[in-house]
Amino acid sequence: MTQSAKVSINRSTASPNRIHGLGPRTLLFCIAALLLITASVYAVLNHELQQQASTHTETLLREKASALGSSVQSEISASPVYYHWGSMQSAQDTTHWPGACSMASSAQETKLVTLKCIDQIVTVLETELVNPNGSTRTITLWAQEAPIKAFEGIGLQDLLGMGFLVLLIAILASVWISRSIVRPLRTVAEGAMKMSQGDYNFRLANSNIDELNQLSSSFNHMAKTLQERETLIRCTAYKDQLTGLNNRAYLTLALRERIDKAREPLTILTWGIDNLDGINEVLGHEVAEKVLVKAARKSRRLCKDNIVIARMEGHVYCVVLPTSLYQSNQNRKWLQRLMQGSVRVGGYMFDIHSHGGVAQYPQNGDHPEHLLRRAEIARQLAKKTGQSVIHFEPRMETRSAHRLELIAELKNAINNQEFCLHYQPKLNLRTNTINQAEVLLRWNHPTRGMIAPGGFIELAEQTGMIREITRWVMTEVYSQTALCQRQNMRLSMNLSALDLEDENLLSFVSTLHQKNPQAAKFITLEITESAAMRDPDHALEILNQLSDMGFQIAIDDFGTGYSSLSYLKRFPVTELKIDRSLVQGADLDTDSQIILESTIQMGHIMGLLVTTEGVEHDGEFDVVRKLGVDYVQGFWLSRPMPYDEFRLKHLVGNHDQLTQPI
Repeated sequence: MTQSAKVSINRSTASPNRIHGLGPRTLLFCIAALLLITASVYAVLNHELQQQASTHTETLLREKASALGSSVQSEISASPVYYHWGSMQSAQDTTHWPGACSMASSAQETKLVTLKCIDQIVTVLETELVNPNGSTRTITLWAQEAPIKAFEGIGLQDLLGMGFLVLLIAILASVWISRSIVRPLRTVAEGAMKMSQGDYNFRLANSNIDELNQLSSSFNHMAKTLQERETLIRCTAYKDQLTGLNNRAYLTLALRERIDKAREPLTILTWGIDNLDGINEVLGHEVAEKVLVKAARKSRRLCKDNIVIARMEGHVYCVVLPTSLYQSNQNRKWLQRLMQGSVRVGGYMFDIHSHGGVAQYPQNGDHPEHLLRRAEIARQLAKKTGQSVIHFEPRMETRSAHRLELIAELKNAINNQEFCLHYQPKLNLRTNTINQAEVLLRWNHPTRGMIAPGGFIELAEQTGMIREITRWVMTEVYSQTALCQRQNMRLSMNLSALDLEDENLLSFVSTLHQKNPQAAKFITLEITESAAMRDPDHALEILNQLSDMGFQIAIDDFGTGYSSLSYLKRFPVTELKIDRSLVQGADLDTDSQIILESTIQMGHIMGLLVTTEGVEHDGEFDVVRKLGVDYVQGFWLSRPMPYDEFRLKHLVGNHDQLTQPI
């Protein structure tokens, strides 16, 4: 299919070699013409035969008169001719004279009289016969003409000649009809075929036949209308309505055309405005759209001839250009200006943060969709790893296929009871005891073994299955709080951003709470900064209701997001968990210690307990203890352990005496 939109036309009517019939008026005209030709031929033949019959009768009468004059009686008796010695007037009183006759014609030179009677034509000859003695005698002879049969007496050559004449006339009539009617109809059929193939430039010439001329005008008007409509459809189908750039459909089509020509290697580069979600959350959808439009205008200015640029979807753009052109600019400012920089919208100046993925033809495939998908795989990896641009490699697609397999298997993990919980203790530096632990999810895959949350939580969030997983975790934690209550052990579990947006979360928790109202006092719900700030007002409403049930709320991974303290102080938060990124290397870096100390003091000023995550060795432990944190969590103290091991070490026996790390 070409770039033009196709119009469906029935091929049985559009084929120029298949005209099934003419109109009723044309058929009647052809039949009348043939009848007229036949009647004319018949009239000519009938007149000719009539002349022959009259000549024959005249000859017969004269021969009869001659025979009477010579008294050849044998011939007279055998003749069908009647005679009367006397004039024609006196002959009318004889017995054999036909009755009810009228004069039809009379010839003075031949003395023949033709009478038209009721059912016959009679020819009369009145003449003078000379006797042997020299005297004259009047005689009247008459004879009835035999009925004329149209083809009686006609020879084979005459019939062939007449047949050839009729055939010739029919051929000439057919040629005329073909030129005046059938040929224009065939032209219409050819035009319809071209239109069905997307060619709307075809036009029919005017005809001297009114009906065909009207048909031509209607056909040409239809072709013009379809051409205008096709232009509008192409504009809608191949243009992004927001930015005015080409869209994915056009990009795929252009890429296919360039691949088919195969003149030179091609490079496909995709990149996205990765901080657009933040702009949308802070300033709204309208401002985010204006950023997209400004970025598109900037890209259009930078991308000159021989470069196709399109907006794929959302915040992702793509360019297709010759590899030679891409390589010549790869180490210049063109690529950096295309993917980075700033745009001004209203009174704001926004920095554009992008990560790009590159796929190349023919190295990475020869199908447009495959190349675009592989460029997107590389872009996603660049975004995840923080690299500016990544070129596609086959191993990346293997990783993507692995993720798809995990998504399919994740659906059955809950039903097959493949999830399990591990527990990581937290050391209370004020009492030097372990009275808290974080519940961590693990996937005990039947073939891949134990999978940590980093291997599937993101997939669960992308597919929405995280909600069902969270409910399973909460149900398990509720079932274990009886022993925790006796040992004064508090368990903490994570809630994702999607959990906070789940309208049915509160009703599910309320059902568990009604069965065991005391359990909530021994459970801490951890949310990340980004989850809390995704929809702060809604998150505040949900967290307040959870706090009213008795749950404590902790901010997890603090220091990795962009939390607004004005919002955080409104949340019913009781604990601040500092991310490992602020703890790592703090024992060797004075600046890191200053940042860490400021964060700990801020948490205490807000009246929060402060926990440092990811403490892995003695140096880091000494720093965070000196800076005054309340809880320590990390491999320095203990790795996450299964429930049976955790129960044995910390829920039964003299667990409060455990002050040394494992």
